[in-house]
Amino acid sequence: MVAPVIGVPSGVKQNGQRVDFRNKQFDLVIETKGYLLAWTRATICPCKNDISEQPDPNCTLCKGKGVFYFGGSVQDLSAYTFSELQEGIITSSSAMVIRGIITNIANKKENLDKISNWVDGSMRLTVRPENKIGYLDRVVGLDCNIPYTETIIADGTINLVPRYPIIEINLLRSISTVYVLDTDFEITTEGHIEWLVTPPVVGTKLSIHYLCYPTWLVIDHPHSVRMTSKLVKTPTPKTPTGDPIDLPTQALVLYEFLV
Repeated sequence: MVAPVIGVPSGVKQNGQRVDFRNKQFDLVIETKGYLLAWTRATICPCKNDISEQPDPNCTLCKGKGVFYFGGSVQDLSAYTFSELQEGIITSSSAMVIRGIITNIANKKENLDKISNWVDGSMRLTVRPENKIGYLDRVVGLDCNIPYTETIIADGTINLVPRYPIIEINLLRSISTVYVLDTDFEITTEGHIEWLVTPPVVGTKLSIHYLCYPTWLVIDHPHSVRMTSKLVKTPTPKTPTGDPIDLPTQALVLYEFLV
């Protein structure tokens, strides 16, 4: 068996050679160019069957999805100014606020490309190495908004809760009636619809078109094993080329409503 080879090639001087990236420059780009994100971590729900891997459809923790979300420790966000709606999104799930760069938003599929390498609505998210995003984690963009439409069945209550908190509403109607903002209903600080008149009859199907903050899910295991070596100002490096340090993490994400 041939012995493995490691180390600087024979006859090549190591002195004066930079083998490391300036990792702080990566962090600077993320912090100055990235989106502000509300991040929650995904974990498997205890209701999931070990054999069939099927979640309990009646589980109150994960709502039958098999995965539930949790946040992190309290952050000092005094340097930021959030709207009531943004604060509600952050506090309701104890989300951690980070920044991340979104790239490859409109990637063209190639005929000979890897199957399932890209799906409609997917994009790349890059975050600092300290923010260990994982598979199925959820991130909500707080600096941007997207149009979204859905149908809701009226339940007779005064409060109508859409899938995502509403920033601005464009249309609310049934088959026969168009409802008018500030006359028939208003938008609460939580992003819900509150009726100012008698709510529609129970069972009425309503169509809503509105703006909301985009929500993405991590749909592939992130590229977290990305390292460089720090040799400069390292008195006792662990290896001849320096100490290993983490680089930014990249993940493939997809709009939650497309998953």
